[in-house]
Amino acid sequence: MATIKLPAALVGGSATSKVEVAGETVAELFDNHAAEHGDELRDSVIEDGEIKEFINVYVDGAPVDGLDAEVPDDAQVRVIPAASGGR
Repeated sequence: MATIKLPAALVGGSATSKVEVAGETVAELFDNHAAEHGDELRDSVIEDGEIKEFINVYVDGAPVDGLDAEVPDDAQVRVIPAASGGR
């Protein structure tokens, strides 16, 4: 199973968490996570069948640009909301 590393900003906690999820593509990974843990993460990352503009998803350190990206069985998947602001 792949491991998704979730930032606190997306899961409503105070620390980054990890969860193991099965799936052969990024879409399957988020659908399977939603089936087991609720829709919140999937809805935070995916909109209209695409990864949201200000969300970055990485599989084993490589950025993915679509939900059909392959996810190896032992992959490390990171979800990172884009940061902005400052002066």
